Amino acid sequence: MDVEALAGRLIAARQSGKRLASLSADEAPATAEEGYALQDVILRRLGIAIAGWKAGASSPTAEPQAGPILADRMKPSPARFALLPNALRTVEAELAFRFGRDLPSRATPYAENEVWDAIDTLHVGIEVLESSFVDRRFVPEHAVLGDLLNNGAYAYGPAITNWRDRELGKPKAVLIIDGKEVRRADAGTPGGHPKRLLTFLVNHAADRGLAIKRGDIVTTGSHTGMLDAPAGSTVTARFEGIGEASLTFTA
Repeated sequence: MDVEALAGRLIAARQSGKRLASLSADEAPATAEEGYALQDVILRRLGIAIAGWKAGASSPTAEPQAGPILADRMKPSPARFALLPNALRTVEAELAFRFGRDLPSRATPYAENEVWDAIDTLHVGIEVLESSFVDRRFVPEHAVLGDLLNNGAYAYGPAITNWRDRELGKPKAVLIIDGKEVRRADAGTPGGHPKRLLTFLVNHAADRGLAIKRGDIVTTGSHTGMLDAPAGSTVTARFEGIGEASLTFTA
């Protein structure tokens, strides 16, 4: 893999909306390490600060994956996003956690309780998925990882301070598009309890020299699955007994 060349192609595809149809075997990242190396080059070339992270896994026992959320893609609710005409506008209802203190790199990995204690506030979130590929289902897994794990935008709701007694493993989540309920779920995320995913993310970021900082927001996977929203629509994610967030696609 020519990491510099592929990073340039992925950046150009996102910025122009001209997605890549495919990658040959020798063009694509072959391992997670190569996927993260691709993320690093994209971050360096864009030069945009990291405002948060996404962490998720395909099952409660599968190895999690992580991707940065850039500052220009993250907005407080009610957010407004102007996207390219052919943007996917694929949305998910999520829960995100804002850290109240820095967790710097260190020799000893952080334990779950340390990570949990470092969290300040909880937020309902809506992730907007985007891709540099025509169909991300048919490209190598680690190419999707390198493509910032499909993040296109993120809206987060008001801070919830008294969150530690809430049901966070399998809360009742509702996704609403233009006032119509389109999905209701209470099975949690595929990756399991957020404590596991947050701990992975903290140690992963520290190992890469991108340690979590006070104010960083980490989202922990979809509770509702993926749904496509039309241009001009308003999307609301609501978690019963927790809170909500909303965004509008202005284009």
